[in-house]
Amino acid sequence: MVYEKFKNEVERILEEKSKPVTWNEIKESSTKLKQKAPYHVYVQKLQGDIGLVRFKHEQRTVWALRKWFEDGKFTEFLPDKVRLTILSVKKEYAIAANEYWELKRIYPLEAGLHRWDVIKADVAEFFPEEDRRPESMKLKGDGMEYVRSIESDEERIRVTEKIVESGEFLHTDAWKGKTLGLTKPRFRCFYFYDSKCQFFCDQSVCVGHDTAVEEGGESIEIKGDRVYFVLEVAEQAQSEFIWAKKQVEWRITSVISLTDPRQRRLL
Repeated sequence: MVYEKFKNEVERILEEKSKPVTWNEIKESSTKLKQKAPYHVYVQKLQGDIGLVRFKHEQRTVWALRKWFEDGKFTEFLPDKVRLTILSVKKEYAIAANEYWELKRIYPLEAGLHRWDVIKADVAEFFPEEDRRPESMKLKGDGMEYVRSIESDEERIRVTEKIVESGEFLHTDAWKGKTLGLTKPRFRCFYFYDSKCQFFCDQSVCVGHDTAVEEGGESIEIKGDRVYFVLEVAEQAQSEFIWAKKQVEWRITSVISLTDPRQRRLL
């Protein structure tokens, strides 16, 4: 099923149900949705297109619409605790992946967190009123628990490959409301200079991106053959709602470079 039909069907059923439901309940209400599990890239796009939110409630993963919670409905469904893998640590916040491999902007930041740390954290606000960006989440500063650190490149690659997404969001406004992304440039089709990076994404229409780099610039060290860019929408002046703009400006907020131990090399 093409994405547009998938999106329309899921949105129709959620509007019709008017409450959080599981994927199986969505399928049972449709004559069109046949797949056992939805395509991951489709689900990623729904987060921006229709405001899809997924989380566990009573040991089941439920699908819901963000606008319901913003209207004060079903707030008792939202989880009190989340599990997160840290991907990028900034001055006042971190970018992390949740258990559904969705990118989240988390704050306030506890000192001592590093990339590849896995934590459990108590949620203060699932949708912070002071930060309307859809991926932002406010945590309780005294409710973070360090679980472990992902040490091997092989496991780090497995995790990153679950999160990485098509570069489509860099070319279109299809992902309305999206302000975080993780994508992989075409193999070695990138070049760092000054505080920018020129690279080609995986889209056939791509003629290249010239993107600001937040950390390191041309001094970034590429250590391995697996390279990923963590991207964030640049802040707009006068607190404009980013998703109200037709075109947004992306910046590379950090670079992940890994060596794949399974990669064959010629001696």
